[in-house]
Amino acid sequence: MKLTNLAASLFLLSTTACGAVVDPSDDPTTDPTFPGGPVLEEPPVNGDVEEPPMVTPAALMIEAPRAATTPGSLFAMTFASGAPIENLVVQEQRGRIDVVEQTFTTVRAEEIQLAVELAAPTGTYSRTLVSDVLKNNVPFGDRVLCESFSVATYDPRCESALPSSREMPGTGAISTSKWNVTVLDSVTGIALGTCTGAGVNKVTCVLPARAGASYQIIASAHGFANLWDGSPSLGPYTVGTTNFVGAYATQSEWQCWDFPTSGNSVYCGGRYEFIRFTAIDRARLDFDPITIRITAHGSTTAMATPALIWDAGNDDVPGSTY
Repeated sequence: MKLTNLAASLFLLSTTACGAVVDPSDDPTTDPTFPGGPVLEEPPVNGDVEEPPMVTPAALMIEAPRAATTPGSLFAMTFASGAPIENLVVQEQRGRIDVVEQTFTTVRAEEIQLAVELAAPTGTYSRTLVSDVLKNNVPFGDRVLCESFSVATYDPRCESALPSSREMPGTGAISTSKWNVTVLDSVTGIALGTCTGAGVNKVTCVLPARAGASYQIIASAHGFANLWDGSPSLGPYTVGTTNFVGAYATQSEWQCWDFPTSGNSVYCGGRYEFIRFTAIDRARLDFDPITIRITAHGSTTAMATPALIWDAGNDDVPGSTY
């Protein structure tokens, strides 16, 4: 009995010195929630190890579009600078009037199939036209029949009222404008010869394999007929010392100041001639944010400008110039 008890005591001492013998299911270090415990993962299927997807670097570095700063930009056109504002209004294109510019740079030396599209811009216009007359101070003395036997004969040369001057304000949504997109080499400023679709709001180009090449997108516009009344022959003219953008009327206006009679007839025996002109005195365009979409390697990036404002100022076209 003593030997048996001694053997049992020796076994307990040896197990205490080497670490307690416990059931593995009760070992807290095998619990994944135990601090420092093992992280258990599912074994790969059929021995395959999943690789992370390869990330292809972007083909282009693209800056946000902004108001154009080129010498021919819309925002450099003011009455005070004598800018050819008529070029903005007429339906045919007279030079390039830049509204938006955007710069991008190629990342790698690889050929790139590029597409650039301008979303149809929207916004509002406001303008004030001035209608006035110029007086020919040389009077006309030939007789014009104005009335016979108390029956008036209409002839504008018999008008006795002084021709009036007036202002004609207008505002509303921009409903007429023509836009096109051009892609330029930023260094030379020359349009790329590899682009097709010039003159419209979408172009496609092939960029040569050059890393770090810089290009510029230009969105230009004209044909803002809302700023005018639709009269033909819009152009730059001069009234006295004032230049204006507008047109002259095809017919003269008159003021008769002498009405002699002969029998039962009344004549205009003395009158002045007036030439009417209409001028754009104030002009403004408020654009909603303008979006440009750039597609390269099938991936499209759309970026928009902030809201843009063009204000030509006041041309100070005189009223009552007679």
